[in-house]
Amino acid sequence: MQPPIMRRRKVAVLGASGLVSQRFQQRLVSHPWFELVAVYGSPRTAGQALADLDWVLPEARPQIPDLTVRDLASILDEDADFEVVFSALPADVARRVEKPLASQGLFVFSNASEHRMDSDVPLIVADLNPHHFLPLRVSGDPAAGFLACATNCTVIPAALSLKPLWDFIGLDDVSIRTEQALSGGGIDLLRRHRETGEHPVDIPGEAEKIHEECLSLLGRALPTQVRPANLPLKVEVERVAREFGHIVHITATLHAEKEGGEVLEWMQQYRSRPQTLQLPSAPTNPLCFVENLIPSEMPDPAADLTAGMDIRITNLQVNGRSISFSAWSENTIRGAAGGTVMLAELAVAEGLLGE
Repeated sequence: MQPPIMRRRKVAVLGASGLVSQRFQQRLVSHPWFELVAVYGSPRTAGQALADLDWVLPEARPQIPDLTVRDLASILDEDADFEVVFSALPADVARRVEKPLASQGLFVFSNASEHRMDSDVPLIVADLNPHHFLPLRVSGDPAAGFLACATNCTVIPAALSLKPLWDFIGLDDVSIRTEQALSGGGIDLLRRHRETGEHPVDIPGEAEKIHEECLSLLGRALPTQVRPANLPLKVEVERVAREFGHIVHITATLHAEKEGGEVLEWMQQYRSRPQTLQLPSAPTNPLCFVENLIPSEMPDPAADLTAGMDIRITNLQVNGRSISFSAWSENTIRGAAGGTVMLAELAVAEGLLGE
């Protein structure tokens, strides 16, 4: 059973019509810990009924609350009727509002890239590095707000699947090659591909982001900072003609020679704080070994908060100290809105938002 939560916290979503913002809406409509009371959008969507906006996700629109999209430009001047904020903003817009909202006492959980590597902002995958909340615990006041960030969507299947190997065996080097879905580039890219059949292959700056964030996630939490992992890491990225779901192909050198069955067992049995705390969005098995990497169907994410939250792994090969495998994750769920919601669940369960 999930632990009892005394009250549902009122939340706002920043972003109204994009893939990630609608994933947030989808996952909040029946969330037991959060109540969606506000959605903020650009001048293009502000003033419109939320239910009248085009629904861009592949699943049917759930029973969205009867809300009118608020103007994001006014958010800093309003008296907030919510305490938690989920941000799906572009980086340049996030720069203007996320930290000011936190300074007003709100708890901001962001999927935007702008503040991910800021020294005063925790960068956390809930079931990978929950201990990276430590600097916030040391310096934070439960009555004050804060900003915490989720990661780049492609980092999660790589870093989370490497975590048990890093912890229990050690890694001497890692190479990551990605096949990233069109939805990772946003709804406009997805629509252009549907119209033209064309898409860019290169993703400028992406390899550098994955490299930096992965080493931070695997790094050591100190009282006032995170020390990145000392791990040689090579990253190659590519956009492919698939609408949803990122794949990473990983090769690595283990610090010590291990049998394949032993490595498989460590990865299969990996659990972290979200599983211990039985968070609503936490998959029972974060790492799921499968024959078919891409699932043929998925439960409704509006009804099942664990839908799209596991990392699927296939073709695990261990030969002495060499290991290779491929991993898949749903980039708009686990890699974006679902992972960010689970981060907020973790903060609530750990008492970081006060009573």
